[in-house]
Amino acid sequence: MTTIVSAVKAPTKLIAGGIAAMTLAVAGCQTSYGANTVSSSSVGYAMTVKPGVITNVRPVTIKPDRSIIGTATGAVLGGLAGSELGGGDKAQTAGAIGGAVLGGIAGNMVGTAAGTKQGLAVTVEFNDGNVKAFVQPADTNLQPGQPVNVEFREDGAYVVPVQYAAGY
Repeated sequence: MTTIVSAVKAPTKLIAGGIAAMTLAVAGCQTSYGANTVSSSSVGYAMTVKPGVITNVRPVTIKPDRSIIGTATGAVLGGLAGSELGGGDKAQTAGAIGGAVLGGIAGNMVGTAAGTKQGLAVTVEFNDGNVKAFVQPADTNLQPGQPVNVEFREDGAYVVPVQYAAGY
């Protein structure tokens, strides 16, 4: 009786690339910004604040210019997957290059879509008569006629509602 033992070679490059891609994707999703969120570097930072009144609010879509993390992740995964195809060295190289290009394009599209957020374009008339418009995430309820403070922070300018304390 003859026993045939065959070893199944696991695509270790693909598995390693997948783990790297998931790590990059999770790291890329950690960015959050907005009127109600501050970065740790902003703690203790003295910001300039200007009072004003909202004259217009309209919804906008905030879309990233490009997704570097998505492109890089897609290129790595595509290159690794492409190198697993083909029998010879030239076929593997061609597969890796083609996979990297296609993976980079797909990764950029996915990363850009994942980074798209809803926002507001808010026009504010300041108490000195100047009028400026600001784009920010839609994480604050803002309406025309509402008194606001515009906070000029280290990470950008944000329109925030004025909070009045009782008795003042």
